[in-house]
Amino acid sequence: MDRLAHSLGDSMRDGFSIKDFTKFNTARENERIDSYIANSSSPFNEGEGWHQSSVKIRLPADKVKTPEDQAPEFEVKGVWHRNIVDIIKTVYSDSTTFSTLHATPFQQFWKPFKNSKPERVHSEIYCSHSMLEADEEIQKLPREPDDKLERIVTPLMLWSDATHLANFGTASLWPFYSFFGSQSKYTRAKPTAYACHHLAYIPSLPDIIQDFYRSFFGKSATAETLTHCKRELIHAIWILLLDNDFMEAYTHGIVIRCGDGIMRRVFPRFFTYSADYPEKVILASIKYLAKCPCPRCLVEKNKVVHMGMKSDMKTRCKDREDDVQRQQNVETARRLIYEFGVPLKADRLKTVLGERSLVPTRNAFSMKLARFGFDFHSMFVVDLLHEVELGVWKATFTHLMRVLQAAADDAIQKLNQRYRAVPTFGRSTIRRFHRNASAMRKLAAIMSHIGITSLSQCAMPVFEGLLPARHDAIVANLLFDLATWHAYAKLRLHTGTSLGFFATATLMLGAAMRRFVKKTCAAYDTRELPHEMAARGRRKAAMIKKGLDSGKNISATTFASEKLRKIFNLVTYKYHALGDYVGMIVRFGTTDSYSTQVGELAHKVVKRRYDRTNKNNFVPQLARHDARERLLHKVAKRSDEHRRRELARTRTQKRKRPERLPLSDPTAHYHIAVSTRKHLNVRSWIHDHSGDPALKEFLPRLKDHLLARVLGLAYDGDEREFSDEDRDNITIVNDRLYQHSVLRINYTSYDMRRQQDSINTRTQADVMVLSQEDGTPDNPMHPYWYAHVVGVFHCMVHHRGHSSEPKRMDFLWVRWFGLDTDAPGGWDRKRLHSVAFIPEDDPAMFGFLDPKEIIRGVHLIPAFARGHTSERLGPSIARQPAENDEDWEGYYINMFVDRDMFMRFRGGGIGHKGTWHLNTSLLRDGQSAQVPEEPSDEGVDEQGGAEDDDSEEESEEEEGEDGLLTEEEEEEEDSDDDPDPLPEGDGRERDERVLAEEGYGEF
Repeated sequence: MDRLAHSLGDSMRDGFSIKDFTKFNTARENERIDSYIANSSSPFNEGEGWHQSSVKIRLPADKVKTPEDQAPEFEVKGVWHRNIVDIIKTVYSDSTTFSTLHATPFQQFWKPFKNSKPERVHSEIYCSHSMLEADEEIQKLPREPDDKLERIVTPLMLWSDATHLANFGTASLWPFYSFFGSQSKYTRAKPTAYACHHLAYIPSLPDIIQDFYRSFFGKSATAETLTHCKRELIHAIWILLLDNDFMEAYTHGIVIRCGDGIMRRVFPRFFTYSADYPEKVILASIKYLAKCPCPRCLVEKNKVVHMGMKSDMKTRCKDREDDVQRQQNVETARRLIYEFGVPLKADRLKTVLGERSLVPTRNAFSMKLARFGFDFHSMFVVDLLHEVELGVWKATFTHLMRVLQAAADDAIQKLNQRYRAVPTFGRSTIRRFHRNASAMRKLAAIMSHIGITSLSQCAMPVFEGLLPARHDAIVANLLFDLATWHAYAKLRLHTGTSLGFFATATLMLGAAMRRFVKKTCAAYDTRELPHEMAARGRRKAAMIKKGLDSGKNISATTFASEKLRKIFNLVTYKYHALGDYVGMIVRFGTTDSYSTQVGELAHKVVKRRYDRTNKNNFVPQLARHDARERLLHKVAKRSDEHRRRELARTRTQKRKRPERLPLSDPTAHYHIAVSTRKHLNVRSWIHDHSGDPALKEFLPRLKDHLLARVLGLAYDGDEREFSDEDRDNITIVNDRLYQHSVLRINYTSYDMRRQQDSINTRTQADVMVLSQEDGTPDNPMHPYWYAHVVGVFHCMVHHRGHSSEPKRMDFLWVRWFGLDTDAPGGWDRKRLHSVAFIPEDDPAMFGFLDPKEIIRGVHLIPAFARGHTSERLGPSIARQPAENDEDWEGYYINMFVDRDMFMRFRGGGIGHKGTWHLNTSLLRDGQSAQVPEEPSDEGVDEQGGAEDDDSEEESEEEEGEDGLLTEEEEEEEDSDDDPDPLPEGDGRERDERVLAEEGYGEF
């Protein structure tokens, strides 16, 4: 309200009156906007509005014989949709939007050094093989004699996913979304860019279909019939969307005066379709988890467990094809159903369709686009969110909980306690686990990256020692391989080298999964977890209440009185899909372009709009809200353009009011506040804490550190010791140190984006720097040193012989970690690197750092299995009060905490210019690890051959608390004087040339 009052006051100073707002009415203004949109002559109307239509489907009946064209037609009304061609015209003709599009595809290559061999870079879809192939295809199309226009491809990326609109009630929506692959994925990910185009809102089968069905056939439709009708409905809607305008555009292109003023012929092409598995099978016209469960290939269900083996790689080469045989089989099945009255579950249909697990539904994409050589199977991309994070990883974590339950009564409680002790990292990368992590409650799909993913990133130290040694090693290997695979799958930029490692990681993961099933799972009698048993009881009670169960006189508690045995099931499509990621990245670019998480984020928009409706017949209201927001967005864009032009003309005029302080400079490597409010006298401070081992030789060492920097000496770990005479040449003005709480480190990520870590002396105080130790090619040293930041300071320094003016110098007081050589880590050993605080008797226990030496923050997880110790340091102000004068015996370096950290340890990060020289040794790690020979899969089929009741069950979307709360970053008292921090995720794109020219960003 204060902000609103302030803006009203500003408006009044600009000539507006408060009276202009007294008669404001939202409903009336919305009607005015709707009227404006409906007026085709309006300057902002570009013909991309919403339309309401209906579709018709033919109804079959068991043992009722009638030609299909004479079967009863059921009309489904209320299909709200937009014209695809109109959307394309609007996007490409808008000057602001077109400036963000890449009209011409290209390939990217990277050479770390002049003599290096160029490596292909895979990232955006407009740099992918599929885009190059599509461009080549349209260039070869015959031209009209007078057609000399430039031809370009518009890559269409589709998403669909049904969603609940409210926490309570049954309101739901099934939207179709469309994005343009020619727009950068970093732009598409921003809701403020309005890059998501709502294509259609899909109605469900209305309840009156049973009444309509009984009126014709005298009986109710079976469950199989309703499932068939649902498939028919979806494809009927897609036939509606692929109308004559679209087919004309697909064939001959659309002539558009693009935003840069040049006329071009634009050809729409479908590239990707992102959906969860239940929707994939509907859109691919195949049966759910049947003999051939994959929408892309013909792997058989009983061979899914071989994922990662050579035989599996051969099977994946048998792609599904939209060939004449498939189309004829569907037509034959439909004749049997309609003309001969064959039931939908009859064996005669299985004979026709079962070989490829087809369904008797004509595929809309096949009907419309097959004649142009388009195979719809190729657009169903992998889904990292549902298939891995909410699929394979969640199933693995759940079964590990069952193993812990069977292994020891208190193992799960120990695990929960350990998860709660995991430190936070980043603004939202790792949040505090305040609830029992084992239950995985309230982890909706949209929160998976901070919920389920956080569990996997921190799993290895948490599980350590909870099982006997033999099984503990198997589980540790499995968790390491899962984390490695997941890190590769999430990368936003790949090279040929990283894809080769990713392929190897896939083989390693398959072997680790099968070993876990054969050895560990077979050793324990795993039963339902308490929440699984309770959920089964609720499901059974609901079935009895609805009369869907024959045992009407049996209470629900009878079924839930005993925990059922649960096995770890590998026979799932989600597990099979792990083997498709490398090929998918080569064809379409990295997975963040087409993950269903993009669609889940788009759901936030429709949920927000739903709150503005009256909840009655809300779909038309959602369509109107979409049209209004897009209109206002266009108006705002043009207003911003006009304002920028005006500012350019009035740049020299005096500003009417002060502006906000600018963001911190992203080209600077670090930022510390300029405030001098909090300070201490260094000599008095040392005297007040005499006897504290942390302050031993504090002042001489500080002067050695400052003197080395003043003299311009290269950092060597502060091993230089100067004489007292040299130290006397340097003076800390007034013996005063100025203390701060937060240090912000800007760095260039592996994908050439500027990012920022916030180092807080209380909450996130661990950092990494380049190691100053020398190794050999055969025995390379660990590339980094690690330190805990005890204090962030600056002081004014005067040096005799240099400038007479005091100079500000920033420095960090740190407590050093030492690498644990007794527990080596890395990809050869499949373990995390381990560190421990340097003991008190080592003079290098504490030291000082120039903030410029810091690469970035690091996430250290306690080695819970080793316990605490007080022997490395006595009571000291270097610890936080909550630590009770104790340290953990060791800490594990979380190499998997985020994408950039993974690449700093794996090597090959294009943006890591300052550590390119380490690539050879880093990439060598793991080459000696061998994939185990697996001549047979004995013991796996028994475990993985039977389907769990919930093995492929989709995670129910939930809103509300997720049990992971963000620990608020401590703000400095002088924060009002500081520039704003660099916004997370809003980094600037950098390439090698820019980094070299601007001279920053090595880290």
